[in-house]
Amino acid sequence: MPRSHPARSLLHAFTAVLVIGSIQPVRSQEAPEKNPFADPDMQPSYRAQCHEVRELTKDRETGETRVDFSVTGPLALVHFDGTLAYLGLCGTGSDPKVLCVTYQTNDMKVGEIVTVAGGYSRPNPDFIVLDPCLARRPEEPDR
Repeated sequence: MPRSHPARSLLHAFTAVLVIGSIQPVRSQEAPEKNPFADPDMQPSYRAQCHEVRELTKDRETGETRVDFSVTGPLALVHFDGTLAYLGLCGTGSDPKVLCVTYQTNDMKVGEIVTVAGGYSRPNPDFIVLDPCLARRPEEPDR
């Protein structure tokens, strides 16, 4: 079997890399993926709504590495125990309950629409805990 010249093999490999690298990914006409998760202390590209939480988190396990999750919805619980503040939202119908553990309530009231984001954990399929967590009203700027 004839041996290929090393320079020719290198040229073929280089050509293959150029061709493969120049192929553009196929872009669908669909909207960008809804991803309410982000690296710690980063803003996710999408904030889930309560009715989307179960679907958007269905395959997401709580891992050893922190990942942040963000959701927007009406507050169902506002509680301050003197040290920590607990803000609860979602949980109506089949939506999992989301509990934001933070340090202050910022005078937020039950029924107000808020966005919460924080370290994601899922003790059970119907309950998500965000700790540490930040909460803000939608009209407030991102922190």
